[in-house]
Amino acid sequence: MKAEERVSLIEHLEQLRNSKVLVYFSYTPLDDTILVPLYKQLKEIGHTKKIDLVLHSYGGAVDTPYKVVMLIREFCEEFAVIVPFVAKSAASMLVLGADEVIMGPISELGPIDPLVKHPVYKDILVPVQAVWYCFDYLQRSIINSSDPDVVSFMATPILDKLDPWLIGDYEKAIKASKQYAETLLSRYMLKNDLDLVQKVAHALTEGYFSHGYSIGRREAKELGLKVTEAHGELWDVIWELYLGYEELFKKEEAEEGYQTTEGFRSHPKKTK
Repeated sequence: MKAEERVSLIEHLEQLRNSKVLVYFSYTPLDDTILVPLYKQLKEIGHTKKIDLVLHSYGGAVDTPYKVVMLIREFCEEFAVIVPFVAKSAASMLVLGADEVIMGPISELGPIDPLVKHPVYKDILVPVQAVWYCFDYLQRSIINSSDPDVVSFMATPILDKLDPWLIGDYEKAIKASKQYAETLLSRYMLKNDLDLVQKVAHALTEGYFSHGYSIGRREAKELGLKVTEAHGELWDVIWELYLGYEELFKKEEAEEGYQTTEGFRSHPKKTK
């Protein structure tokens, strides 16, 4: 798909939604490096009534989604997130700061489980709860074992690789996830239904054991999120736009030999 075709689809989506559209499409972790490109795009658009963010991301850092929401809301009165396919973990956190989330039959959110650096292999990111479940398993094994040699055999190699500061940082990341979720829900998505805030935040931060668990639009509605189901022409345009960006990224990956990094993309302003 040519760039002109993607621009045409974005403009069509803007007409259908009566909004200004931004696209964030990434296979790399969501982090603060996106904030400057986002700000540039927002300045180009200027203050407007409604912004829709087409979002495709598998997640990333715990603090970034909150910053993205706050920045976008400086430039609009209404904010919605459109999920063509995947908005997982930290990207699901970003959804909580919207007034609504638009989802189709294949769209999926996920548990809010931010990524942290592996305690040994620093270039590898792991879900923070995976580390915590390791501690939980270790604790249960120690409690249930009467043999001190077995306990030592299991615990020593693990504890030798972790320092107290790192463990504390992981604990902070888990607590921060819940705090951000509650803050965004109470300010925005569930501001008219505050009784649901803690329930939804708890479900998304502690209620699922698989990092990759798929929360489709029906389950998202059952949780209490403000879901708008995309059908007909609206969904066709959203899905076609997703396929266009997927094709673009695959082409760039093949040409460059690596996955394209993250970036906000929107159509340029028209000049008369």
